[in-house]
Amino acid sequence: MFVVFDVDDTMYDLMWPFQMAFEKILVGKTDVSCEELFCQSRICSDIVLEKEKRGLILPEDAFFRRMQMTCEEKGFGITREESEAFEREYRYHQTKIVLFDFMQEILDYCREQEIPRAVLTNGSRKSQGRKLEVLQVTQWFDEDKLFISGEIGYHKPDVRAFQYIQDRLGARGEDVWYIGDTYENDIVGANRAGWNSIWLNHRKRPCPDAVSLADVELENGWELLSVIQRLSIR
Repeated sequence: MFVVFDVDDTMYDLMWPFQMAFEKILVGKTDVSCEELFCQSRICSDIVLEKEKRGLILPEDAFFRRMQMTCEEKGFGITREESEAFEREYRYHQTKIVLFDFMQEILDYCREQEIPRAVLTNGSRKSQGRKLEVLQVTQWFDEDKLFISGEIGYHKPDVRAFQYIQDRLGARGEDVWYIGDTYENDIVGANRAGWNSIWLNHRKRPCPDAVSLADVELENGWELLSVIQRLSIR
């Protein structure tokens, strides 16, 4: 058994830094709730990341374009200056992130049981590497098992991202379990690669497919440890 983890909103609460920025910069500008805006931003982030990867958006414009698209989808506008202020607050609070309590228990268990494990996350080395450093994940993962899409050249849900990690782990697809919160990137990508998947759907998003491709779906992260324990003793 091999376990591979997503990072954003899987290992830690991605909405917390967003909420801190929202409360300082955007409160009073819109009636849209922070959670609704956050969920829309995740969708727009994937769109912008794809365009940035294809050279259609400059890296220095990516955050503004993401926020611009997010706000427009929710019926209001945001200026470049507001976006920059939002990003400053967001980036600052990203330096204060901590693992979900349940995730620390899971990582401790995997380490104690010597379950082979890795990380696969979308994003740049700069941004994702900083998060991994703040979260101090090298307590549980070897440095060469931390895979960031901007470094390996493939972004989830591209099946090549998953195949790259599988090759580096020396694993068979049917032996790998991927844990992630985003259905389209994490679950669909893992399924295409022939991996097993656990959809940590703690935001309770509706499944885009009539029948979910996830092997396991959880809305409560505290249930995840018992799932890992059952799988590890098969």
